[in-house]
Formats: sequence, structure tokens, C-alpha cells
Amino acid sequence: MSDDNPIATAFELQRRTLEGSREAIEQSIEFQKRFNEAIAGGMESHADAQQRSLDVTRRALDSYLDTIESVVPGADAGVAQIREAMDEQFDAMEAAGDEALAMAEDTVEEYETAGEAYVEAVGDQLDLLERAHADVEEQTLSFIEETEAQLEELQEQSEDEVTERIEEIQDRARELRAEMES
Repeated sequence: MSDDNPIATAFELQRRTLEGSREAIEQSIEFQKRFNEAIAGGMESHADAQQRSLDVTRRALDSYLDTIESVVPGADAGVAQIREAMDEQFDAMEAAGDEALAMAEDTVEEYETAGEAYVEAVGDQLDLLERAHADVEEQTLSFIEETEAQLEELQEQSEDEVTERIEEIQDRARELRAEMES
């Protein structure tokens, strides 16, 4: 088939559209992956900053409690209780922050795994679609070629039949003229 065949052109446009769709999906997933990596990095930076802030606050409160112990006579027992409660709260906040970060990292990893599985599944589907598209194109072009050949053959046959019919009519007309002249 020639390059100016509209059917072949339509199939070529469809093929290019499929290729463009594949590229767009791959770029979208790659963007999402980079975005997730940035979020994960941001979460780690945030967790580090939060930990430093907790450490500064803890040291400041420890220093404050040390000052109270040194200035207020007999405050040792009360300050020890406050220090113990404060340490428990800071430890709980650190543990909660670590747990939240771990959960967030797990979620990002799970999302990446799911994203990779999705990309693989879409890739497989696009491969299957491209193969089916190629098969349909081949069958369609073959059908068109066969149909064109059959139409040409029919045209030749019909031209022969028309020629025969015209000759028969001309013969009949001659016979009638001959009969009328006699």
C-alpha cells in the first residue's frame, strides 16, 4: 500500500497516539516518583528539625529546673518529679515523631511499589494494545488489498459483459434493420 493511503495514515496516527500515551504515562509516573522522593526528603528534614527543636526545648527546661534546684532550698524532690514527668513527655513526643516518620516512609515506599506495579501493568496493557493494533492494521490493509483486487476483477468482468451485451444489442439492431429493409 502506498504512503498516501488514508487507512494506513489513520493507523500510523493511532500508533503515534499510543506511543505518545505511553510516554506521557511514563513521564507522569517518573514525576510522581521524584515528587514522593522530595516529600520523603522533606519529611526527614522536618523530623530532624523537630528533633533539634525538642532537644533545645528539653535542654532549656533542664537548665531552668537546674536553676530552680540551686536557688530554691528543698525543691529537689518536687523538681525531680517534674523532671521525670517532663522526660516522659519528651520521650513520648520523640517516639511519636519517630513512629509518624516511619509510617510516612512506609506509606511512601508502599506507594512507590504500587506505582511501579501500576506502571508495569499499564506497560503490559499498552504492549498488548500495540500488538492488537498491529494485527488489526495488517488484517485491514490485507482486506482492502483483496477487496480492491476483487473489485478490479469484477470491473473487468462487467466491462466484458457490457461489451458483449452492447454487441448483442448492436447485432439485434442490425437484424431488425435488415428485416425492416426487406
